[in-house]
Amino acid sequence: MAEEMVTARSRAQWERLAELVMRASRLHGLKGLTEGELLEFGRLYRRAASELSYARAYGLDAAELQHLNWLVGRAYGLLYVSESSGWAGVGRFFRAELPQALRRQWRAIALAAAVFLAPAALGAALTLMRPDLLEIVNPGLAATVDAIAQRHQGGGNFLPADFRPIASSLIMTNNVQVSFLAFSSGILLGLGTILVLIYNGFVLGVLAAGVSRTSASVYFWAFVAPHGVIELPTIIISAGAGFLLGFAVIAPGEHSRVDALRVAGRQAAVMMLGVIAFLVAAGLVEGLFSPAVTPPFVKFVVAGALAAAFWGYIVLVGRREQPATSAPAPLSPGSG
Repeated sequence: MAEEMVTARSRAQWERLAELVMRASRLHGLKGLTEGELLEFGRLYRRAASELSYARAYGLDAAELQHLNWLVGRAYGLLYVSESSGWAGVGRFFRAELPQALRRQWRAIALAAAVFLAPAALGAALTLMRPDLLEIVNPGLAATVDAIAQRHQGGGNFLPADFRPIASSLIMTNNVQVSFLAFSSGILLGLGTILVLIYNGFVLGVLAAGVSRTSASVYFWAFVAPHGVIELPTIIISAGAGFLLGFAVIAPGEHSRVDALRVAGRQAAVMMLGVIAFLVAAGLVEGLFSPAVTPPFVKFVVAGALAAAFWGYIVLVGRREQPATSAPAPLSPGSG
């Protein structure tokens, strides 16, 4: 009876589940799987557990029963393993989980970068060709550019040292708000995230080009560069997390929208925890170092070092994988 239940399709599903178990074991658990793999893992585990229960009741070839028992046990252990806690869990998150998640979602992040940078480049180009665009876009932008130019003229100390810690906390709060707006609006089929990126990108391009036409441009870019190399990519990452939500709603694939959104939300949550950490770092730099009366060359060097550290972390950290867990030999379709 149980032998009739075990078909070639069942064995193929067991082997696929075994592949996912081995992959998850190498990637520090189920958190290393993609959204689709995670949903597939759940379906295959439930099917294998049901078949194991049936096989135990009605009998099955000993080798197949041993393999299926091992497989269900390993999958169960991955599903219900206790979460890391304390400093060890925090260390593991930054050491492996966060950079792996960012690399895994590079397409969504790249899309966000394109949607942000294209309007920024357009705004900058139009402003350089038509300086009056500042007044057309917003009557207050020209005054804002003049104020920025005067503030950075000659690299003067425009932000007193006593006020910098307060400014740093205000900057962090504002950046977190913008990032969460870009992220949360992704649930609106991704359209909200697109609008946030287009608007902020265009305005940033217009302002940057406007300031670059003034005599204070070198000091302005020296101020922006140290924190900007972290701040701007981080906001783009938050928009990439928002696109994950939009994709789950628009194209859930073979899964229900609720399931697809749940898994996408899990990946996006990991990214957003990283966003908060990155923005805290950027806020500290912007509030405490960027306004310092320091030669522009020094600030550009620091900006380069921070950019190298930021992208080095995302690209290189967490690539080491745990050794694969040993498993019984795979079953052939004709075994038993």
